[in-house]
Amino acid sequence: MNLIKKEILTLLSLLCAIGVFLMSSAFQSMAYWGNDSTWYWVGVVFTYFLELIGIVFLVFAIKRKTRVNGESKSSLLIFGILTSVTLLIGGFLWTTFVIIAGISGI
Repeated sequence: MNLIKKEILTLLSLLCAIGVFLMSSAFQSMAYWGNDSTWYWVGVVFTYFLELIGIVFLVFAIKRKTRVNGESKSSLLIFGILTSVTLLIGGFLWTTFVIIAGISGI
């Protein structure tokens, strides 16, 4: 049961990490929705919130027991965790880069 929960948490973290990349392109277009940059910052906050949720799911997935009835972690689960970590870090860096580039006028 814990292994299934761990896989679901890893999948949710991976989905949040993919959502961060999708939202990072979406909030760039949100900058043109109004006369000011309110919607841009709403998109930024939502992107960072989605990333925070992904990190929480990832931490819960890592903290779960790794052995259930003598079975160890599967390689697919380890791959999912590593992929999620890579995407979350990359998404954070990309979102931060887009914000800095937008503020500096690049």
